[in-house]
Amino acid sequence: GGYPRRFEEQYHCYSVAYADKPHLEKGDKILLPPSAFDTLARLQVDYPMLFRLSSPSKGTMTHSGVLEFTAEEGSCYIPFWMMQNLLIEEGTVISVTNVSLPKASFVKLQPQHVDFLEISNPRAVLEHALRNFSCVTKGDVICVPYNSKNYHFELKEVKPQDAACIIETDCNVDFDAPIGYKEPTSTTAASNTSNDHHTSATATGSSSNALANLPKQSAHGGEIKPSPKTDQEHQDSKPAGVRVVDGKILRPDDHNNNNNNNSPQSMKSQRASKFRSLSPRWSNRPPPP
Repeated sequence: GGYPRRFEEQYHCYSVAYADKPHLEKGDKILLPPSAFDTLARLQVDYPMLFRLSSPSKGTMTHSGVLEFTAEEGSCYIPFWMMQNLLIEEGTVISVTNVSLPKASFVKLQPQHVDFLEISNPRAVLEHALRNFSCVTKGDVICVPYNSKNYHFELKEVKPQDAACIIETDCNVDFDAPIGYKEPTSTTAASNTSNDHHTSATATGSSSNALANLPKQSAHGGEIKPSPKTDQEHQDSKPAGVRVVDGKILRPDDHNNNNNNNSPQSMKSQRASKFRSLSPRWSNRPPPP
């Protein structure tokens, strides 16, 4: 007799859109039925409540937190990106088991496309997005919505073990080069004349300066920058001064190098500068009251 030592149930799984909660796609929280709470309340479970989600038919697994116990009995609702990691479809039966995970000490992420480096402050966007997550699992591809676009990251490494909690923890983070990212090659640079070498170095320096001075993100994820100019000729006719052209802040000494900034080599230099500027630490602690 007695109560079970841990919570383990099977449910028909549906995406959170079926529960009219599409905003849950921004994190890893799931919805469980009220009977799950009754069982968990009788168990001495660790808080925050964390769960292992597994598909017996596919042999896949991930981890999540829980937001509410409002799902219909026999069902659970999870973000669609988690269903993709589990390789399951709507209505598939999954196993949900409560687990205790250590706090993460190190995470390595790989952006799945170079587009993420075009965001003016990618680290701040990622830090803000990870506040909606309870835990991370090695091999998962997480989804980070930003400015009406979804950015995906594969979790290449998680320490101290393959699944870990990231609630109220300081965690070292590293980035693998994005899929499709190419470092500027020395062979390409060597084919230029000595004058081109000087021009390229100047363009690289100005692009690094522009990246360093790009406007920061607001707390709500919007980008704070001057209103866009609709007349490019009018903008070019302005006296020399700090200007915003195509999303870049140009100072007077950058004007002559404006055309160089649009060259393929300079664009690679900009992305290289942005990738190398990602500092090696983030904190998922909530802001002070």
